[in-house]
Amino acid sequence: MRRSVITALLAGAALVAGTCACADEPAVRRYELPNLDTLELGLPAGWVDNVDQPPGGGPPTIELGPAEGAPFQVFVTPEWKDPSASEIREIPALRDAIRDSAERIKPQVAEEFLDVRQLNGANGIGYYFSATDRDPRADEFKYMSQGVLEVGDLTLWFTILTNDGQDTVAVEALSILQTAVHRRTGLDQR
Repeated sequence: MRRSVITALLAGAALVAGTCACADEPAVRRYELPNLDTLELGLPAGWVDNVDQPPGGGPPTIELGPAEGAPFQVFVTPEWKDPSASEIREIPALRDAIRDSAERIKPQVAEEFLDVRQLNGANGIGYYFSATDRDPRADEFKYMSQGVLEVGDLTLWFTILTNDGQDTVAVEALSILQTAVHRRTGLDQR
């Protein structure tokens, strides 16, 4: 009997250890959008998410951050086109929107020139810029990358906020966006 109790305890410990290891593994998260489509993001190990869904069925904002450790924030807002609208969002217009954002924050940043870079994703292209806050307060982030990326029929607007020593966070966040997947259900057409 004693051997079976020990075996059961060891099996239980192995199950708990396996569960803890899974929590630290990368995970694909699926976000059901109000237009009934799905956005998939691959989150690195140690990242957590929170979805802020505004009332009325508008685009949600997905906030990504660390499960523990030094704080950082990544905001992703997926926007879909209105099926009844005739307007088509074109890539040059998105690039211009990001250039305008860069121009608006220039008085607050350390850089004299904010380079708008192309961002190539698996399912579309976009643009972004990175900037350094000239004089961040103690409760603010020092670095910001902001941009837009087409992912299938979705437009992902994003902001990445970090501090010193978090260079890999922006790289990981851009990678999450570049590998994002939009799954259309067609249910918004009913």
